[in-house]
Amino acid sequence: MEKREDQDLLELQELALSHKAFKRQKTLEEKQMIVRAHLLNRASISQLSKEFGVSRRAIYKWINTFADGKVPDRRRSGTPEVKQNPSNMPKKNQKPVESEADELARLREENKRLAEALKMAEWMNHAKDVMIDEAEKMFNIPIRKKAGAKQ
Repeated sequence: MEKREDQDLLELQELALSHKAFKRQKTLEEKQMIVRAHLLNRASISQLSKEFGVSRRAIYKWINTFADGKVPDRRRSGTPEVKQNPSNMPKKNQKPVESEADELARLREENKRLAEALKMAEWMNHAKDVMIDEAEKMFNIPIRKKAGAKQ
């Protein structure tokens, strides 16, 4: 009888230890193992949650954190900070410094192009005005709105 009680006590102790191990903070390696089990081995998150004593929400959070190129809970685990994936970072464009003569030539070209664009826009506005005038004469209806608050 006493042997059976000792056996029960040992089983209870093992259960308590395993439960205690589940309740402690997961290490980075354990988090990576759980995420890999889901992503590579197609293990369900519910199954992993039950098996490792972690909430499903925590597993989803770890997946998102790893997807963003970060290390989860790096402050608590004492691991060094990992930089973000450099391919996702915007690159700063370094424009070569141009001389005053080059800048003057570039600005004159831009001025010429803008003057031509302005002239084209003025011609288009004039053509639209002529079309509206002709339509008003032909159909004998006012197309343009009158100035003022009441219309």
